[in-house]
Amino acid sequence: MVLVVDASVGLKWVLQEPDSHLAEALVRIEADLLVPDFLLHEATNVLWLQVRKKLFTPDEAREGLSLLQAQVEPTPTAHLNLHDVALDIGIAVNHSTYDTLYLAFAVAMGADAVVVSDGRFVRAMRTHPNPTLSAMLLPLDIWAKSRSAIP
Repeated sequence: MVLVVDASVGLKWVLQEPDSHLAEALVRIEADLLVPDFLLHEATNVLWLQVRKKLFTPDEAREGLSLLQAQVEPTPTAHLNLHDVALDIGIAVNHSTYDTLYLAFAVAMGADAVVVSDGRFVRAMRTHPNPTLSAMLLPLDIWAKSRSAIP
């Protein structure tokens, strides 16, 4: 199964958050993970915010970004024209295109699902009129249960 990882899951590889252990299991268990290059844009901003909030030192943020960059090779996306699709999806479900861009990427790459840890995005996508798109999000905890990554 080919899976796309969004920033809500990828950041769990470097931040101590609920379900971080599931995100670590995902990268250990799944061979076909796709990480779009734009995940690093979001991750960089989140790491900067961690420093701004004094939750990370600058060196910890740099180390976190390095670890994230090394975890999975990002997939270049510039030639895919994803923004038009992401905008259409965002308009259809009234949700941020930061998130819908991952879904547009998954469709372009022929992936089976986008693994997310964002309940608002999952709920929004349930309202999408296209049943294929509305079913493409895979919550991290559901992935873990399906792969016996958690009891």
